[in-house]
Parts: sequence; C-alpha cells; structure tokens
Amino acid sequence: MSITADVHRLLRLRQDHAAWTLLRADTAPAILALLGRHFDRGTRRLPAPELFARLDSDLQTMRDEGLDFPRTGQAYCTEWVRSGYLLRRAAAGTREETLEPTEGAFAAMAFVANFTSQASSATESRLTTLSTQLQALARDSDPRTETRLTALLTERAAIDQQIAAVESGVFPVLDGDRAVERSAEILALASEVPADFARVRAELEELNRDLRARILDDDGDRGDTLGDVFRGVDLIGDSDAGRSFTAFYDMILDPARSSQIDEWIDAVLQRPFAAMLTTDQRLRFRTLLTEMETAGSEVHSTMTSLSRSLRHFVQSRHYEEHRRLQRLLRSAQQSAVAVAKRRRPYDLLDLDLVRVGMTLESVAALRLHNPADNLVTEPVLTNDAGTVDLDELRRLVRESEIDMDELSDNVAATLRAHGHATIGDVLRDHPATQGLASAVGLMVLATHHGHAIDGTEDIQWVSREGVARRATIRRRLFDPAADEFTARPAFEPTGSAT
Repeated sequence: MSITADVHRLLRLRQDHAAWTLLRADTAPAILALLGRHFDRGTRRLPAPELFARLDSDLQTMRDEGLDFPRTGQAYCTEWVRSGYLLRRAAAGTREETLEPTEGAFAAMAFVANFTSQASSATESRLTTLSTQLQALARDSDPRTETRLTALLTERAAIDQQIAAVESGVFPVLDGDRAVERSAEILALASEVPADFARVRAELEELNRDLRARILDDDGDRGDTLGDVFRGVDLIGDSDAGRSFTAFYDMILDPARSSQIDEWIDAVLQRPFAAMLTTDQRLRFRTLLTEMETAGSEVHSTMTSLSRSLRHFVQSRHYEEHRRLQRLLRSAQQSAVAVAKRRRPYDLLDLDLVRVGMTLESVAALRLHNPADNLVTEPVLTNDAGTVDLDELRRLVRESEIDMDELSDNVAATLRAHGHATIGDVLRDHPATQGLASAVGLMVLATHHGHAIDGTEDIQWVSREGVARRATIRRRLFDPAADEFTARPAFEPTGSAT
C-alpha cells in the first residue's frame, strides 16, 4: 500500500471513526471523564433515566466549579448518541431504553488511560506474558515431530527440576512488589475486555447489515447467501468474530474452568502480598469472573438475536418485499438521472400532485377545555407542625429497609472478639433483629467485603410471626481489613445479644 493510500485511509478514519472524533472534540476531557466515571470496568450499560440523573448531578458539580456546561444530561446524551459515542438500545422486557459506550468510545477511553496509568508498559510481568505466549505459539504451530518432541522434553526437564526444588524445600517465591506488579498487569488485561466485547458486538452488527444487503443483491432465489440461510447455516455464528467469541464464551461457561479461576483468585487474595493491594484492586479480583460472564452473556444474546432475526428475515420471505422496494427505488433514481439532463430542480412543472391518503380523526377523540377544572372547590386545610418521635421514625424505616449500619457494627464487633467471622458467627453473637432481612444483609456484606471458603454452615433467625427459621448457606469469611469494618467505632451494637 502506497503512502498516499495510507494518508487517505487515515483521513477517512479521522473523519468517520468515533474514537478519533471524540479525542479531537473541544469537550473531550469532560466527555471522557463522565463516561469513564459511570461506565467503569463491569458496567456495560445503564438505563437512560438513571444515566440522565447521574449526569445532571455531575454537571451541576462542574458548574459550581466554574465550568461552562449549560445543557442537561439528557441533551448531552442525545448529542453523544448522534456523534457515535453512545449506543441506544431497547431494554428487553421493559419500555426503558439503555445507553452504553460504543466501540469508539471505549477505544478513546483506553487510549487516554494509557497516559494516566501508573503501570509501566515494560514491566517484567508483561515481558513474561509475551515470552510465554510466543513460546506456546512456536511450539503449537510446529509441524515437525523432532523439534516439537525436543521442546516438550525440555519443558518436562524444567518441570522435573522445579518438582525437585519444591520437594527439597528450596524454591523461589515471588516477592511482594513483583507479585503486586503482576496483579496490576492481570487487572490491566481484564480492563480491556469491555472494549473487546464492544468491538465484537460492532463487528457482528456490521456483519448482519452486510448479510442482509447481500441477500437483497443476490440474483434470483438461489443466491449463495440466501441459500446458506435456507439450509440453516448460521452465517453470523460461523463468522470469524462469531467463532472467536463462541470459543471464549464456552471457556468462561465451562464449570471446571470457572471453578479453577475462582480457586486461583481465592488463593491469590490469601497470599501475604494481597495486603499490599488496594481495596479497589481486591474488589476487582473478586468480581473479575462475574464481570466477564455478564458481559459475555450480553454479547452472546446479541449474536443469538441477530442470527434468529436473519433467519426469520429469510424464512418469512420478507426479503422479497425489500427486494421489490429496492427495485422501485433504483428505477426511480434511474428515471431521475435521465430527467436531470432536460430539467433542473427549480423548474416549474405543469403537474399537480394529488395526495392519495387522508387523516381520519374521530370527534369523540377531541377533548373540550373546561375552565372549571382548574378551580379549587374545597377549602385549603392548614396542618400544625407536630413533634417527630425519632424512635418511631427509626422503627418505620427498619420495616422497609435493611439496617446495614447495624449489621456492619455486628460484623466489626465479632471480628474484634474472635479475629475472624462468618455469617453464622455473626448471627450467633448478634441475633437477627430484622429476621430474614438481617440474614440477607449479612450475605450482601459478605459478598462485597469477604470471600467464599470451603464448606457450608447453618444460620438461624426468628420470623416476625415468632417462628424459628434455619437455612444452609455456603461459608463466606469476612475480610478483617475491609474499610467497612475497620472504620466502625469500638462499641456494642444495638442488635447485640444481651
């Protein structure tokens, strides 16, 4: 490819690609800051009203600091959708729309993140990953028996040496700083997954549009693309993007592989160097597999929906009507080209166009204006201000909300008393004052500020009707170093046993 072709290709990218357009926008810092704040890590999409409300709050904060952002969050989102930074979708099962960053927006956020990332691009862990992948590629792609066998024997010898070192008790252990560096590299690789999924989804949607265009352009009823769909071939799933994503998704959903990843994460977080990780890094490790499963499920749903839609488009023979409309449009364009040689767009024609349709409205659909509707006919009553009973107010709140503060205090007290705590330990020291709600609240706290361990345990509580209840749950150990518990004052919580 010549240098001129490269220049023209990049000029088109600068004009058309959403990432480049976003980066050279005057308000790029604000757009990237707002999108990065609300679509970080596992957050793939948000309901439109929720995103509008969040942006309105952020924009007001920015205005208070003297920045000029006069429009509302909804207005900015509409502009970003039109510019290709956000993608609007209809939420399944509801009437709400959702918004999510496009592939270009993710690319722009990743590009800017490289400038602010504290991790060096030439870390030992990254070079180790590259060398390991290169070694595996050279070995697995080698068709010669002799060299491949030699490589495997060399690996076996190295593994035998490692086994002997471990048996003797003299083997190297990764120190804390290098382990933290490798942890950061793993999280950096994981942070690229949302952008990869957005790119795969964009490729699948582009392929769907291309396949529909090819079906309309196929001559006759036996075109190659049309025939493949009639024969039941999943052209979207069998594409390069479809096969690559399916392999990844099958690996994530493999119970053995996912259980192994969970075990590795638990083992890493129990190592001494894990205390050097930040709270955010530990949380990202905990939710790593869940985020990939959720994002992968969304892409898989999109791929399945596109495949079914394409198959229905063909089998219902809707494509025939589209072909007819396409022929009519092309015929009109050809006629317009022929007429353009004799007529100009501003020429007056001795032709009257008659509308072939009319709007029908029922008189019963009209609503008459009644001025009396705005009149207040009842006297306005003035209520005297009363005294609020704080204990009664707290009781009413506890009937509809889980008292998370009380539960956090109970966990903190149990950790101070025993040094460790599971959900069962907390309930034995501090009975559930809200019944099942207290048990559910403890499970939420254990999910966010703890980790799963082997085995199960029985927990008990008393329902509002005074009936003793019991359940068997998977054991989870609360994290004693979590800020949620260490920041709690050292006093006996309200819900403690007497």
